[in-house]
Amino acid sequence: MAHWFHRNPLKATAHVGFEMKGVLTSPQASKICSELRLRRDQLLEHLKDANNDTAIVEDDFHTYLALFYGFFTAIDEKGGDSKLKPLIRFKWTSSMLGGLATELSDSWFEVLNMSINMALWYTKHAARVAGRDEVSEAQAKEVHTSLRKAAGLFQFVKENASKVSETPAAGSDLDANVLSAYINQSTAEAQEVTVARAIELKHSPSLVSALAKETADLFTAADKTLQGLDQNIFMKWRRYCQLKAQFYMTYAYGFLGESLLAEDKCGEAVRACKEGESCMTYAEQFCKEYAKAQGPGLTAKPEQHLFFRRINPILKRHMDKAERENGFIYHQKVPQECPELQGKATHGLVKAEQFALPPPSSLWNPTVYQSFDINKTSMPDFSKSKKSTKDLPAVKEAPIYQTDKDPNNSSGCVVS
Repeated sequence: MAHWFHRNPLKATAHVGFEMKGVLTSPQASKICSELRLRRDQLLEHLKDANNDTAIVEDDFHTYLALFYGFFTAIDEKGGDSKLKPLIRFKWTSSMLGGLATELSDSWFEVLNMSINMALWYTKHAARVAGRDEVSEAQAKEVHTSLRKAAGLFQFVKENASKVSETPAAGSDLDANVLSAYINQSTAEAQEVTVARAIELKHSPSLVSALAKETADLFTAADKTLQGLDQNIFMKWRRYCQLKAQFYMTYAYGFLGESLLAEDKCGEAVRACKEGESCMTYAEQFCKEYAKAQGPGLTAKPEQHLFFRRINPILKRHMDKAERENGFIYHQKVPQECPELQGKATHGLVKAEQFALPPPSSLWNPTVYQSFDINKTSMPDFSKSKKSTKDLPAVKEAPIYQTDKDPNNSSGCVVS
């Protein structure tokens, strides 16, 4: 089974100089801000390229958060919000809303937006690793892990979004509906790798069917969270989730048919395969609608992709076998009601990899924290966010290589 992934663009942000006149009263405080400026720019540069090594990008991300720690959490015995939390004004776009940026003097706003960009990088890196001409088992595991890490970061952002001082705008990346869609999509895409692996290793048809059904449910859940948002912007993303849901329902019913056939329930097996054919028809329709839909995302024809072309032969093989054996041996009536999909998967279900903030950098200690003297600066009006008067340019992302060769395996598993 081949995979094809819809990808939203990275978020853009304005340069931050961490220059706070009069606030930095010690060499250590100045060093932290100097390091933050350099590390932030380096991290943003590395996030542009999904070809970069995971260990390098993760080190950049964790180092930046560790250096930034004292700006959102107090480095003293009390803990809680840092006195520096409202000191710097950050400007970020949202992945779905183009160049329109929001400005907010809130360090948690920076933490959460940078975390979303890191999560988006993981999803793009997964596509890059899987885009090779041949994907090894170790590389398939890297794809799986990257998507689980992405889901975990999106979950972290959703759990901490209330720490930002402003209510997020509808459709922005801090909108709970958008975050839920990202969580469900990343989890579902990681589970696609599991489904492909289960087919490749010839696991029981009942397990493959259950995993496919769970995967379809995750894509459906992602679609539902986007229903109430601007459809001129979110429709392409929704069509992707809808076609993927129908695609995996096709697999769920196709492998249910094979499972029922093994139980000598040929009439029900034929009916299950017919239901799979119906789901495939819907998936094909959503492919066409995806290509025409508005909103961010690649221009693509998923029905021409290997992930789509591989399913029909499998479904046809199951249908032909069920009809042949029913015609020659069992002579069972094909029921009008489709048999129910069998239970939940007993194993193989994907869970997000939980993300935890790194501890503060060794440059931070209570004395250094106290040396940031906020009484020596004229504080801006940071009480409210505002829309930037000038759009930020889109991030120039490095192209991701995608093979055009069919994989040499029975599942045809690739990710794009």
